[in-house]
Amino acid sequence: MQTNQNFFVPEYIKDFKCLGKSCIDSCCIGWDIEIDKKTYNKYSNSSNKEIKLISQKFLVKKDPNSNIAYSKLVNQNNCCPFLSEDKLCNAYNLLGKENLSIGCSTYPRIIKKFDKIGFIAGDLSCPEIARLCLSKSNSKIKRLKKNKLLNIFNSNNIHSFEISKNLSVKILRFIEEIFSQINSPYPFFDALSEIIVLYGKIYKNNSYKPFSKNENKKIKQNFLHKEAVIMAKICFSNFKDSSRFTKICRESADKSKYFNISEKEFIKQFVNNYKTRFHKFIKKNDSIYKNFFLNEFIKNVEKLFVTPDSFDDLLREIILFLSLSNFLLVCQLFEGKKRLTVKGYGEVLSAVIKKIQSSRTKTETIRNFLKKLDNNNLFTRLVDIY
Repeated sequence: MQTNQNFFVPEYIKDFKCLGKSCIDSCCIGWDIEIDKKTYNKYSNSSNKEIKLISQKFLVKKDPNSNIAYSKLVNQNNCCPFLSEDKLCNAYNLLGKENLSIGCSTYPRIIKKFDKIGFIAGDLSCPEIARLCLSKSNSKIKRLKKNKLLNIFNSNNIHSFEISKNLSVKILRFIEEIFSQINSPYPFFDALSEIIVLYGKIYKNNSYKPFSKNENKKIKQNFLHKEAVIMAKICFSNFKDSSRFTKICRESADKSKYFNISEKEFIKQFVNNYKTRFHKFIKKNDSIYKNFFLNEFIKNVEKLFVTPDSFDDLLREIILFLSLSNFLLVCQLFEGKKRLTVKGYGEVLSAVIKKIQSSRTKTETIRNFLKKLDNNNLFTRLVDIY
């Protein structure tokens, strides 16, 4: 990759540094780690006895046709088998940084490279990325060259997705319009509404029409009741694993006394806490939504014009992550002394993303269910997070 390659990046990305064992959640816990073909051969034939032994026992082939996802490390007690007792990577400790797999070297960076421009985002399943991303009061998008991003390209194994499709002038203008709208002083709801309408014009889809203020209030009232029931079934139905997401779900269920009160009483208290406490918090910290949207948009930029529904699906997925996080935090507000913070929001959102996006099938199932619930109207879904 050329050192003078230009990248669009959220400004927070320059400040990222892995916290190692100080992190509240290890990236080596909770999912199968993919290993590229070169690293597979390196580990399988390693002269280091510990590396070779772990590889023989846990390293299995996954997709022989893929250089990147060639193999995977089977979890041991829900952890990567290379994870040490002090939450550090033994492969890193024993072989050094340049002998990590491509996936491990790159995470939590996500790099998409087109012919003339690239895009870099962070994966908010990483708690530190979530903290940095959401804590900026007004995160800007910078256009920087590769040689100004030394903390991103700090290994020879950093992977960039090479996108063969070129970005047309029309698409680039739309992307820049998105950056402009989100960085405007207007609330996220208004900015995203404008973006949705603009996208509709590009695709000549007249169904993208916002509601009036009175209609928004009615929709919100209706959805708050439905949301309380639906999100509870998603979050409180299974506490079997030990993931950070499950721990937060259990905490939210306990604080809201979900299993000890009637559904009617739960909905009543949920709606009251949402209106009196959560809405005030999110209105004051509107940048949470703006920063998260910008990051996820950049992260998925190549999906923009794959199909007429691709942008719609992307927005729905973004709103799904926010809706789940909002639900869990509102449940915690049942405990009167609980105070919401941007840092706390980021920790919950990070756990939600790590858990939900690890299963694309589950994400799509929930997204499509909600799509039916709102009659395939994206503006109904947007009202849902306010």
